[in-house]
Amino acid sequence: MTQLVDTPSSAFSPWLSTFSTAMTAADPHGVAAVFLPHGWFRDILTFSWDLRALRGPSKISAYLKDNAHSTTISNITLDGNPNLQPQYVPESQDGIIEAAFTYETPVGYGKGYVQLARGADSRWYALLVCMTLNDLKGHEEPHDPPDWEAEAQGRPYGEVIAERHRRNEDNPYVLIVGAGQTGLQVAARLSRMNIPTLLIEQHERVGDNWRQRYDTLALHTPKKQHHLLYQPYPSNWPLYTPRDKLADWLESYAKTQELTLWVKSKLGDKPTWDQARRRWTAIIDRNGSIVKVQPAHIIIATGVLGAAYEPAIPDRQLFKGTVLHANQYKNAHTYTGKDVVVVGAGNSSIDICQDSVVAGAKSVTMVQRSSTSVTARSNVARNMDGTWRDGEPLEIGDYRFGSTPLGMIKEYMIAHQEETWAADRELHEKLRKGGLHLNIGSEGQGQFLMVFERGGGLDKGGADLIASGAIKIKQGVAPKAFTSSGLLFTDGSQLEADVVILATGFKKIRAMSEALFGSEVIGRTSEVWGLDAEGELQGSYRPCGHPGLWFAAGDFFNSRYMSKHLALQIKARELGYVDDGLRSSL
Repeated sequence: MTQLVDTPSSAFSPWLSTFSTAMTAADPHGVAAVFLPHGWFRDILTFSWDLRALRGPSKISAYLKDNAHSTTISNITLDGNPNLQPQYVPESQDGIIEAAFTYETPVGYGKGYVQLARGADSRWYALLVCMTLNDLKGHEEPHDPPDWEAEAQGRPYGEVIAERHRRNEDNPYVLIVGAGQTGLQVAARLSRMNIPTLLIEQHERVGDNWRQRYDTLALHTPKKQHHLLYQPYPSNWPLYTPRDKLADWLESYAKTQELTLWVKSKLGDKPTWDQARRRWTAIIDRNGSIVKVQPAHIIIATGVLGAAYEPAIPDRQLFKGTVLHANQYKNAHTYTGKDVVVVGAGNSSIDICQDSVVAGAKSVTMVQRSSTSVTARSNVARNMDGTWRDGEPLEIGDYRFGSTPLGMIKEYMIAHQEETWAADRELHEKLRKGGLHLNIGSEGQGQFLMVFERGGGLDKGGADLIASGAIKIKQGVAPKAFTSSGLLFTDGSQLEADVVILATGFKKIRAMSEALFGSEVIGRTSEVWGLDAEGELQGSYRPCGHPGLWFAAGDFFNSRYMSKHLALQIKARELGYVDDGLRSSL
């Protein structure tokens, strides 16, 4: 007897009807009943003006009950976007259906992303529902190009832009510190949403934070993942973007997006917060000139990492060679015929080791103190193809990935560790042959999730050099002291070295922030980056604990997509919908 197979639409339609009835009736138990026992509900600004992720019907029901006073949901309708119609997830082994719906709250419009899977009774239940507030009513982000001629009323274009910059400089509602890819994209989003924003950058040129890194640096993710907001790369852009090309694109982005930007500028004295006025007083050193601004919000967009971390290795003064941190490394041109030792086993380390081999170093040794999570760059690209699918707009992939809780991904990866190891078996055999010790995370979560928690490495050819012995591995030991000719290790062994490069990572951004704002302010904030107990990113693009202070961190996707979440939170405070980070009654 042939079993009938549901079409995605015939499966999704009755589920959406049941979900809609329960959600619009504010029935938390009814909503929870349409989820699998291990299903996830994610709320992005709809119920709590925060980013929350709940696993399992009991937690989902409790969360909705606790926030029942905060809003009402209405007009739940199947999303009309052709890319978000009910469909089976490509290559899904478990027959998962994905789709989207739209909805309203009293203050805004939202979009819901859904994944359905069959339960034990063969009926369809939610594996995931993510409800994301997309726009505030009356303050929607424009989708049409700006009509500068209507604004100009006969004046020259340059005069219009200059006037706009003067307004932003004289009275910025938001001050962004740092004009890397994160600060630029956040500024572009805020500008598009008519939020007066001033962006400051300490370097002489936008992009210098990339230009000052090592010469052979290229992004390790494919271009489809690191396009910039509103301004994607041209069709002939390389798959993996090189350092200088990226730096120049960022510089041009600031100009074409017409951002109000001060280079050679940095915070001077520690900003002070006036709780009564809900304003900061910030002193900016603008290329030697002191300027005072009083924004309502300050966004720290200087990256996930703080200052370089250098372990205190005794007797450094005895060493006759060169010692530098990886962030000071530019190239290996002068290493020909020399013994090079790189302490650390992450992305920078393997790139520096490869450079040194190519430059003709006499020997190249990587010191791996514990174990490292390494995956092939090609595997990363292949996995991203499932999210940012060929033929779909970038925004659809962003929405799909941005709707999926990292905690849910982590849970899946831990349950599929054998597949993770199998995907990189050939690569790992080469690395183990050379003596490298490997892991896929302390919990088996894989290299991808470690990006949000700790870090790892991506291989783009270094494995062959390790397997051949061109890059030697010194494993399981740490430097104990310098000698006049190299390093002494904790096991008593020694290595001769002319150059020692410390690829030992960076301090947390919290330490740098404390230097900028003081311990009284930063002491009120949460950690920035890493996952919280619900699997959400800590302290980034969400309330951090101090009013008017925000952190924007992460890669190109984070700022391209999550800048909208941040902009909505800032606009909601401007409109009086939020008081001190808590949802107001509506």
